Amino acid sequence: MEHPPGDGVVQAGIDKMPHEVAIVDADGIIVAVNEEWQRFADQNDGEHPEYWVGENYFQITQQADDVLAAPDLAQRLEAIVAGDADQLQYEYSCHSPDEQRWFRLDARRFSHGRQPFLIIIHTNITEQKLAELRAKARAEQLETVIDVLRHDLRNPLNIIDGYVKMLAANIGEREEISIIRQAIVRINEISENLFAFSKSSALTEVSPVSVDYLARTAWQSMVTEEATLLLEDSHRIIGDRRLLLQLFENLFRNAIEHAGPTCTVRVGVLRDGFYVEDDGTGIPEAMQRKAIGAKYSTTGTIGLGLSVVQAIARGHDGELSIQESSTGGARFELTGFEMPPEPPPGSPD
Repeated sequence: MEHPPGDGVVQAGIDKMPHEVAIVDADGIIVAVNEEWQRFADQNDGEHPEYWVGENYFQITQQADDVLAAPDLAQRLEAIVAGDADQLQYEYSCHSPDEQRWFRLDARRFSHGRQPFLIIIHTNITEQKLAELRAKARAEQLETVIDVLRHDLRNPLNIIDGYVKMLAANIGEREEISIIRQAIVRINEISENLFAFSKSSALTEVSPVSVDYLARTAWQSMVTEEATLLLEDSHRIIGDRRLLLQLFENLFRNAIEHAGPTCTVRVGVLRDGFYVEDDGTGIPEAMQRKAIGAKYSTTGTIGLGLSVVQAIARGHDGELSIQESSTGGARFELTGFEMPPEPPPGSPD
């Protein structure tokens, strides 16, 4: 069997690689390993005097006692060296007595002369895997919290709805009754959207929607008679209408809370999104990045408003940034949204 060209050249090349690397011939025999492979073996009590050079790699995978012993792994590697597949990427665990570890195996075919070989790279992905596990745990915790909230909200909302019906029967269908009913509907929509959004970043019922429609509709849910909404201009973006309404409501609520009940809130458009700004005292530049975090609030209380705005924006492949408005208040820019083709003149929005 012909070995790779100029063993010294190949050895020098793979020794420069920061991961464990082995060269395997068409029969599965390990013909070369790099220094990282040797170092890993030494650190993990490897017992082979030649670091498994000369041993059959395909058989080693079949004899392994961890996830690397997948029954079809050897066949998949053989398919690559035979030219029936181009490459392979495979994740497996390799825990030690002291720590949990995960690795990724990458295998690719190459030729020297007329002989095929495999370069096999083992990469330690433990940090990435632990981060994924932590993220999964946090997502499951969030889903549990939201599920409990949905359940706990249902009972008081049913009570409110029952009393609204009694009031309507006694005093008639007045405007105040209608407002309460609309608020109940919005609370139900928000809780359902939060639950759906916690399960997946995939959006549902995505369609073109105008910025002025979102702003006007969200503003109607604000309990304020003194604050002013100014719509500078408008265009359409593609998104989930209900989630975007929640985004606007959070921004409006934040403005009224921090800029005051008599503030003026302006909404306008950007090339690939929109902005919402107020005429309050603003957010100090040093705090603007922190303000998007779930634990930050300019009143010193725990709040989720801006972090929810960021989550909804990112669900649309967008991004939230905070700047100073032209009047010294806070300006929230939402960018990166997909834009629909402009409708023909005179067509409905």
